[in-house]
Amino acid sequence: MRKFIALSAVAAVTMAFASGPASSSDDLRAELEQLKKEIAELKQAQSKINIKALKRQIREVKAHDAKDNIKWNVDLRTAYDVIGYKYASGTSSWNGIFTNRLWLGMGFAPTPNIAFKGLISYYKAYGQMTGAKQGFNYFDWIVNETPNPAGELRVKEAYWLYLGDSFLGADIPWTASFGRRPATDGLLVNFRDDQRPKSPLGHIINTEFDGASFKFKLEKVTGIPGMYFKLCMGRGMTNANVRYAAINQQPDGTITVSDMRGSEYTKVPGWKTTDLAGFIFVPYDDGQYSVHTTAFKAWNLPGLVTKSMNIYDMDGNPQTQADQMYAPQSFRFQQTGDMYGAAISFLAEGIGDGISDFLDDTNAFVSFAWSKTDPNQDPNTINATIINAQNNQPITSMNIPSQIGMLGSTDNKSGTSIYLGVNWPCQLISDARVGVEYNHGSKYWRSFTYAEDTLAGSKLATRGNAYEIWFNKDLIGKILTAQIRYTYMDYKYTGSNAFFGDGGTPIDTDSQMAKAMGALDKAQDLRFYIRYRY
Repeated sequence: MRKFIALSAVAAVTMAFASGPASSSDDLRAELEQLKKEIAELKQAQSKINIKALKRQIREVKAHDAKDNIKWNVDLRTAYDVIGYKYASGTSSWNGIFTNRLWLGMGFAPTPNIAFKGLISYYKAYGQMTGAKQGFNYFDWIVNETPNPAGELRVKEAYWLYLGDSFLGADIPWTASFGRRPATDGLLVNFRDDQRPKSPLGHIINTEFDGASFKFKLEKVTGIPGMYFKLCMGRGMTNANVRYAAINQQPDGTITVSDMRGSEYTKVPGWKTTDLAGFIFVPYDDGQYSVHTTAFKAWNLPGLVTKSMNIYDMDGNPQTQADQMYAPQSFRFQQTGDMYGAAISFLAEGIGDGISDFLDDTNAFVSFAWSKTDPNQDPNTINATIINAQNNQPITSMNIPSQIGMLGSTDNKSGTSIYLGVNWPCQLISDARVGVEYNHGSKYWRSFTYAEDTLAGSKLATRGNAYEIWFNKDLIGKILTAQIRYTYMDYKYTGSNAFFGDGGTPIDTDSQMAKAMGALDKAQDLRFYIRYRY
C-alpha cells in the first residue's frame, strides 16, 4: 500500500514536469509541497487501520452466522428384509420387502445453556403396499418405526434442552427437557443399530413418547465416576376427542352427527390418559465399566378385550365356561390396567486393561428386567355363542360376566427377561464389527419395546428365546456403512408383540389350542442394508 502511494506521487510529479507548460520554479515548488502534504495525510489515515481488530470482527461475524442457523444432518438407510414365520399349525409364510428410512436431524444452540433438537422421519416400503390400512400402523408409539403406505414425513423427535451448571447452589450439573422425547434406540440395542445410545435403557423401553426429563450429574458431589439420576415422564395417550369427532361418515356415505353442541377436544367416555413415570439411575460409569438401572410405572394401558366369542372344544362339544374358549370372534380396544417395570444392566466397553487390542475393543453386557401387571377389576360382559365345531352351527347364545383383566388374567402377573450380548472388531475384515446377542422372556413378560427396529417383531418382547447375529461394516468411514443381521425368535407362548388385554394372553405354542388358532411359533428376519450418514 505504501509503495503504491509513493509511486503515485512520483508519477504525478513526473507528469507535471513533462506535460505542463513552462512555469516558474515557485509554482512547481508549491505544487510539490501540496502533494507532499496529501501523501502525509494518506499515511496518517493508513496508520489508524487496526488490521487485527478487522480480522477479529470478521471472525465474529462468521461465528454469529454459524450459530444463527439450524444444523442439519442426514441418515438414509435402504434395507432389504427377508421375513419368515412358522405357525403352531405347521404352516409357514415368507416375504421379502425393500424399505427406505430417512432421518433428517436438526439442532440449534443459541446459547451454551439451551439447545433445540429434532428428528424428522420418513419410513416407507418400495411401491404401494397392497394391503395398506390405517389404524394401528399409525399408532403413536410406533409410527416412525413402521413402514407406512404413503411415506409421510413425521416428527420423530422435537425437544428443547436446558443445561444448568449447578443445582440449588450445589456442584451438580443438570438438564431439563420437554417435548417429543428420544425414547427409542437406547443403550444396549444401540450396538447392533450402529449408533450412539439415546435416552432409555433399551432392554425394557423402546417406544416413542411425548414427555419430559430431568437429569442430575452426581459425579462431582459423590466422587463416584459417571454417577447420575434422571427423572422421566411421558404420555402415551390423551383422553381427548379429535376436532369434529361428532361428525361421522358411514360406509354408504351417509353423514351422521352425534353431538350438535359444537364442543371440541372433549374427554372420550371411558378413557383416561395413559402416562408413564420413572427414573434412570447410573451408580457407576468410568467409561469402561458401568451399571445402569431403571424403574417405572405406567397407568391405564390399552389392549384388545374380548367382546364376543364362540365356545366349543376340540371335539366339537359345546363349552359353557369362558376360560375354555380359544376362538374369540371380536374385540374392543380399551384400557385394562397399570404396569410396573424395572431393569438393571452391566456393561463393559473394553475387557481388561491392555491385555490385547482385541479385548480393549470388545463390548459385553448382561441385563435383567422385570414386569408386573395391575389389572382393572371393572366388570365386563361377553356375548358368547356356543358352536358345534363339527358342523360349525350355533347351538345357543349367552352373556357371560367376566373381568377385563390384563394379559388374559384378572390377577397380578409378573414376568422376567434376560438379555446378553457381546460384540468385537472383526479379525478378517478391517473397519467391521461382529455381534452376537441372546434374550429370553418368561410366560408373562411384557416390555415397552414396540418400536424396536425389527420388521418381524420385537425380539426383546419375546416370550421364549431370541437369537441374533450381526455384522456392521464401515465402507467410507461412518458416511457409508453396511449391515447384515439375522434375528431368530422361538416363541414358547403367544402374545409377545400384543398390547395389554386379551391379545397378550400367553398360550403355550405346543398346545392344541395354539395349533387350532394357528398361533405364531417362530419368526425370523434376515436384513441387509446400506446406510448413508452425513
